[in-house]
Amino acid sequence: MPDLESKNRQLYAKNFYSHFSVREIELSTKSIRFDFPKTEEWMNQLSREILNSKRKVKLIGEGLWAGIVFELLKKYPQMIEAACILNPPLEENRFPKNVEWVLERFPWNVFSEGIYTFYQTLETQLQLGLTNSKLLPTIVFTKTSEKITKQIQILQRFPVFRIESSNSKSIQDLLENLILKILKEVSISSVQKKSKFKMEPGF
Repeated sequence: MPDLESKNRQLYAKNFYSHFSVREIELSTKSIRFDFPKTEEWMNQLSREILNSKRKVKLIGEGLWAGIVFELLKKYPQMIEAACILNPPLEENRFPKNVEWVLERFPWNVFSEGIYTFYQTLETQLQLGLTNSKLLPTIVFTKTSEKITKQIQILQRFPVFRIESSNSKSIQDLLENLILKILKEVSISSVQKKSKFKMEPGF
């Protein structure tokens, strides 16, 4: 589920054709300017695709579709093998201090209930428009909104990584390779943040 066309878009289906069987789904955005989000319509369409699949699916949701990925994980946990969100359009100044603490202290995005609620309401907040949002390049693998201690136990079965950069274009190659490796379940020893801090490997 790539984001709408914009200078910040990084996810393109063509990058995965040689590695995976890709199912492209076009969601109607005709009335997006005046009636956004159309979450229910999109959820129904994506739900049909997941239920009709003969095997477990792997989801990638970019930008506006971050919240929908979480809803699908809640709705069909047994049908989704892995899920990834890329560039969720978060407004950085809306993060409460405890959320910043979690993101800073842990090498993975461990989602507390507060952070999950933030994503859950993402679509309605986007009525402000893309120009009022600050994109934070992020890859997240998660499967629960339980308390942090419980999440750590559950996340041990999944590879969890995060990439950050002040310039999204500078990490394009690294991002594409990382997504391919994750989806192909190739072992990754470590991920380096584009900053003075090292990114510790996930589980």
